Parts: sequence; C-alpha cells; structure tokens
Amino acid sequence: MPISAVPKGEKILDSVWAMRRKRCIGTGKVRKYKARLNVHGGQQVHGVNYWETFAPVVKWTTIRLLMTLIMTHEWKAIRLCISICAGRC
Repeated sequence: MPISAVPKGEKILDSVWAMRRKRCIGTGKVRKYKARLNVHGGQQVHGVNYWETFAPVVKWTTIRLLMTLIMTHEWKAIRLCISICAGRC
C-alpha cells in the first residue's frame, strides 16, 4: 500500500516477518518453511488497531477446487498469487 493511500490521522505500524524452518525429527531435513508477519510489540491497542487475531490458512484441496471451478465455468481469474514455501522429507 502506498503511503499516500493511508488515511489522514492514521499511522503505519512497524512490522517484521518471522520466518522459521520445520525439520523432520529423524532425518533433520527441512520439511516446511513457515512465515508470519508480526507488528512490533506495544504499538497495537486492542479495539483501536485490532479486534481479534486471525491467521489465514488454506488447504491444497481448496486451491485445486477453486482452479477446477475457474476452468470448468471458463471464469476469468484476474489475479492469483500463490507462494510455494514447503519442502518435503
């Protein structure tokens, strides 16, 4: 979001990406990569900046179903951003 799109009187909160690797216990190989966007502590105020926490998660079966519906009904997919960040043991 460009800074010019931020409403007057609102401030942008500092944030940082927290990334980690999950490894298989037996082999030690990287099993998957996980990332989470965190706002620096103390900047958010409950009821002002946020009301609840939510971590969106989607299953691959849901993505496949969506793609099948798009192709079957010949719908136009305007934008579909998929980031594949999971390795396998």
